[in-house]
Amino acid sequence: MALTIWRRHTETCPHRAKGRAYLKCNCPLWADGYQDGKRTLRQSLETRDLARARKKAVALESPEDGVFKPVPEAVKAFLDHCESEGLQFSTYRKYRNSLNHLEAFCVERGIDAMRELTMDDLDAYRAGRGLKPVTASKELQLLRQFCAFCLDRRWAAENAAKRIKPPRNIKPNDVEPFSLAEVGKIIDACGDIGRTSYERLRARAMVLALRYTALRIGDVAMLARDRISRDGNRWRMFLRTEKSGKPVFLPIPPELKAALEALRLPRNGGEETKWFFWNGVTSERAMKGIAERTLAAVFKKSGVGHAHAHRFRHTLATELLGRGASFEDVADILGNSPEIVRKHYGKWSPARQARIDDLMQKVHAGTDWTIPEKPAAVN
Repeated sequence: MALTIWRRHTETCPHRAKGRAYLKCNCPLWADGYQDGKRTLRQSLETRDLARARKKAVALESPEDGVFKPVPEAVKAFLDHCESEGLQFSTYRKYRNSLNHLEAFCVERGIDAMRELTMDDLDAYRAGRGLKPVTASKELQLLRQFCAFCLDRRWAAENAAKRIKPPRNIKPNDVEPFSLAEVGKIIDACGDIGRTSYERLRARAMVLALRYTALRIGDVAMLARDRISRDGNRWRMFLRTEKSGKPVFLPIPPELKAALEALRLPRNGGEETKWFFWNGVTSERAMKGIAERTLAAVFKKSGVGHAHAHRFRHTLATELLGRGASFEDVADILGNSPEIVRKHYGKWSPARQARIDDLMQKVHAGTDWTIPEKPAAVN
């Protein structure tokens, strides 16, 4: 089917009298398709740019080659799909930021549609990003996922990112656990932020929850009151982590229980509000943003370098491993798998080294390490 591109002139176009074959204006572009002398198609090309219209026309003439999908539309469709699948907002935001950079790169290079994006283009894009190896590897995973999404919908001829090899010999980011002195500074800083006593009490409760349970900040922000219950002489917390859905069942110390009880009901929350920090009226995203800003203010006030909420997970994991806990034990406490704990939280620490030294000394004490004398040569 042969296509003819033409302008559908607006009423205000000064070139309207020249007819639809006149293309040197900025009116919307349409296409007519003819087969055996009969018109079989009339369709808007949804653009005013002649070069893009010609590319779309080629795709319409050869549908077996795939669908012409502009990069911005593909990015939006992918992000909408991720959101509909319930992707966490923090992850969604990372996806959006990376793909916005890709979209800007395509505009700069004149890449209109996904079918034009090649492996060489992606190599050039990644080279210009200047990311560290760990971050670059994560972004490559996203690019592969995005290109696979487009390939399934015939917007691309291939998954161009799949053939790109990830960086080799990636060294993991070393996250140092907090020292006891640093934890003390962070807790003390809770009393020096905000404008009201409620903000300071809320900050202290959040920090202690991170310290003693190593929950992620999102789980702390959405902590419900019925997740705390009494078990004999001990208070316990039970919940399923938001990220992995794994159950966490932990005892909590009196200090954390007292900090949670000291909180009054959240602002604008009714008497039946069932959360410690969230009022149930604003969005969950807004509450998590409040938690992030609160902790950022605490960390800044404390003066502890490179402080962030996730370091509390490394801190508790390091302490547990140093006291002889197995990777499986730590995984149950953190709501992770043993493999993730071994990879990300198995930090070498003086406590673990001391425990290994003690084990080796016990082995040495029960073994005869005397080197036998060399037998005399026989003449």
